[in-house]
Order: sequence, then C-alpha cells, then structure tokens
Amino acid sequence: MENNEKKEETLIMEKAEENTTVVEEESNEKKPKKSDNKIILSIAMVVVLLGLIGGSLFLWQNQTKNNTITNNAKEVKSEYRMSGNTLEKFDLYFLQLENSSKNLIYSPLSIKYALEMLGEGSKGTTKKQIDAVIGDYQAKKYTNNEHMSFANAMFIRNSYKENIKDSYTNILSDKYNAEIIYDPFENANTINSWIGNKTFNLINNLLDDDTVREENFILVNALGIDMEWNNLIQCATSRKINCINYHVNYNHENYSENIFPIEGERYSSITFNGKENIKAVEIGASINNYDIVKTLGEENIRKEVTAAYEEHMKQNPDDDCSKDFDLDRYIQELDSNYKRVDTSTDFYLYDDEEVKVFAKDLKEYDGTTLQYVSIMPKNMDLASYVKDTNPEKLNKIMNSLKEIKLENFKEGVVTKVTGYIPLFKFDYKLDFINDLKKIGITDVFDITKANLSGMLAEGQKQFINDASHKATIEFSNEGIKAAAVTQEGGAGATSCGFEYKYDVPVETIDLTFDNPYLFLIRDKNTSEVWFVGTVYEPVLNQ
Repeated sequence: MENNEKKEETLIMEKAEENTTVVEEESNEKKPKKSDNKIILSIAMVVVLLGLIGGSLFLWQNQTKNNTITNNAKEVKSEYRMSGNTLEKFDLYFLQLENSSKNLIYSPLSIKYALEMLGEGSKGTTKKQIDAVIGDYQAKKYTNNEHMSFANAMFIRNSYKENIKDSYTNILSDKYNAEIIYDPFENANTINSWIGNKTFNLINNLLDDDTVREENFILVNALGIDMEWNNLIQCATSRKINCINYHVNYNHENYSENIFPIEGERYSSITFNGKENIKAVEIGASINNYDIVKTLGEENIRKEVTAAYEEHMKQNPDDDCSKDFDLDRYIQELDSNYKRVDTSTDFYLYDDEEVKVFAKDLKEYDGTTLQYVSIMPKNMDLASYVKDTNPEKLNKIMNSLKEIKLENFKEGVVTKVTGYIPLFKFDYKLDFINDLKKIGITDVFDITKANLSGMLAEGQKQFINDASHKATIEFSNEGIKAAAVTQEGGAGATSCGFEYKYDVPVETIDLTFDNPYLFLIRDKNTSEVWFVGTVYEPVLNQ
C-alpha cells in the first residue's frame, strides 16, 4: 500500500512538472546580509455544519549565513491556474495528491487566501510561480458575524516595525481587511488569543512561547464557521432549531412512512464499510406522482369499492362504524394523495448508476449560504473515484441536484427516498509544503531563489522553509460544529370501520451512505469551495 501511494504521488508530481512551462528572462544574484529574521504564515481554519471545524497553516523561514540568493524573473504557467472562484482543478489537487484511503479535510479557500497574501509580498519568479496558480482568482470579502469568522492579521514585533514595508501592510489592510498588530513577542498570548477569538475558540494555543520569541512577524488567516442547518436532519424531541415531523399515510392506499423523533443521545446505528454500530441520522421523503383515480378510472373504483363494502357489511352486519360509509368522500380522499410531497428535512439528492449524492443547505448568514454536498461512488472504491474525478464531472453532478419537489421526480409512481447519513468528527493535516512544491510553487522554499522583497525592507533576505495546513470537521444533526442529541420510537393509530386499500407503484431511492465518500462545502451563491474531504471511517470521539 505504501509503495503504491508513493508511486501515485510521484506520477502526480511528474504530471505537474510536465505541465509547468518556465521561460528564462533575466537573472540577478545578490548576497544576503546576516539576519535572524523568520516568517510564519499561519492559517487557522474552522468549519461548522452539523459539525465542521478548521485548522492551521504555518509558513516560516530561517535565515542562514553567506547563502547566495538568485532572483530570476521568469514566465511561469501552471495547469492548476485558477480562472475564477468556482470549483476548479486546484480545489481537488490536494484531495487527489493525498489520496490515501483515510479521513481527509482541508480548505481550498484558506489556502488561496494564504497564497494571495504571500504573493503580495513576493517578487520575481517567486511571485510568478504563485500567480501562475492564483491566476484570475480574486478573494471575496465575507461579512463576519457570530456564526462566521473570516479574518486576516499581520503581527509584527515592536522592534521590527521599520523592516516591514508600509506598502505591504497597506495592501493587507485595504485588500484583505487585515489587522496590523504590534506586539513585543515575549510570549504567544496575544496571537493565540486573537486566533482563538476569530475561530470561536475551536483553535487554541496554536503557537508556543518559544516559537513566537524567535519571530519578527507572523501572518495569520483565520477561518471559522459555527452554522446550523435550516432544519435538523432528523427531528428531535429536544431541539434548538426547526425540524419536520415525518409521518406519511396515504388515504386508502397501502403506503405509510414514519421517522420518529430522536430522544436523548441514542442514534440509529448502521454498518459502514463493514464496521458496525456507526451512529447515523435518518432521512426520508415521499413524492406522489401516481394519479390513481385517473389511472384506474373513477367508475371502476366506485364499482370495486362498492362491491367490497357490500361484502364487508354482509360479513359484519353489526359494524356500526361502517354504516355511514360515504363513497364520494372516499374518492375525494383517495384523489387527494396525488401530488402530495412529504419530506423529513430540507435536502437535495442525485442518484444514477455511478453515484448517490446528498446535499443540504446551512442557514443564510449575512447573505452567505453554505451547502454541504456528499458524493458516494456505487461501483468503485472511493480512492479510484477520487483519482478519476475532475471539476467537470463534479460540477455536472452538483448542477443536477434535485430539490424535493413534485416536478423533479418520475410521473406515474410514488418515489420513496430513504437513507441514513453517518455522523462524524475528525481532523487532518496536509503534507502542505511538499504539496505546494509539486504544484510548481518551489522558489519560495529555496534559500537561493526566494524573493520576498515585496514585504521586507531592502537587505532583509528570507525564504519559506516549512508549511502546514490542519483542519477539523464535525458533522452533526444540528449543523456544522454542534453536538447532537437523538433516537427513534413511537406507535401507530388504529380505527374501526370498513377500509379498502389500493396498492401503489413505488420506486425507492436509497440514500444511505454506508461506504466511503467525498464531500464538499461550498458557497451556494458563488460556488466557491470552502472545504473538501473524504470520509472512510465516521468517528464521533477523538
């Protein structure tokens, strides 16, 4: 397995290198002055969507003595160049590169912000390599509120203030709404407190005191969301947000569906990828496109029901409940089933021979609506599906998502949607610096080539020697980042009297996610991808 992963990684790296064109224009060599300067670019990322939490990204550099720095102005092209803000090849790059059959989560949005901020402080080929990937992408400014935090900051050591260009800090402030914060850097309290505050305290104590004492400035992008669904996935007896009670009984037809409210902390259990007792919430919908009165004919129904009623009364002459049977009312009630739509929650779906898809919107906050989309392949393992997928394929699927509406489902049948969606919580850390190098962003990590003169005063020579990106997600019944409470139970009602029920044609769509799948969390209005991940083992406890 390990050898196969290395081969796959090598193939992806070679492909990226083959598609990167570099044209030499000019070369200048300079020798750096002695310095103890370092850079840390930190991205704290938090996501909440029935449980989604973000992580962190560090970029820092150590200055060494008497190294030669070469600044080459080059034209650079990349196959991962972004043409805009929608789902593109770059968003899937880290998913496909680290396709190792395990739980994974990262934020393309945070990575883009980090690269843009780093690019603003770069020049020469260092900048061109970053810009070759960023392309036409333009970071959108989001409105912060109690459920969404998107913040940037540059922390600068008090004694190092004069070495940071005002032009750079002005760009950070004007273009990225970044805070410029001066600090003695005696400990990590100020920075960690800021990060905790901007990530709803989902990321705390990110940096230690020793690390901060060695730095002269630190760039931070903090992304955090703490959002709820519009309605619970499965209704609960104790709830803080809306839910839909799901009890479907068609008049005089052999069809009924119920999903009972969750109580306490007892969830349904499913078998996921061969592992038993995985906690899950239940979903369901019924869409009645079967016009029974028109299909069978009203006169035929009247004759059949009348004959059945007369036979019933002959066998049960003392049935007082049935003596007032009203055939006209029976026909009206039977006809009322047609065009009825019932659903246990608001969601979207897509189902074909290759995949099943479940999608659900989070509440809108200040004009931003995030949508969770999960895609489970049916006929191949997830690793193979991830390897073969592309933006065109995923965009086609997401553009085909169906809302639970009558017109979206087949005529002449009752469509029954059933399913269980597992709950999960996990974190993941990208092999970020190597991933960036494989995509063609290399010079910024090379002490002989890095050019960060766009942010530093003349004579300050530095390079980026490490990078990491960590994220945590929790998917719950209530939203992204929320502990959930649940269970099933209940009893049906009975009635006396004559009843004659018809069978109806039913087609079932099974949306149970019981094998590994991938997911995306995107801005529904712009299609900007905030998070990408895979679920191989739904786990609730760390």
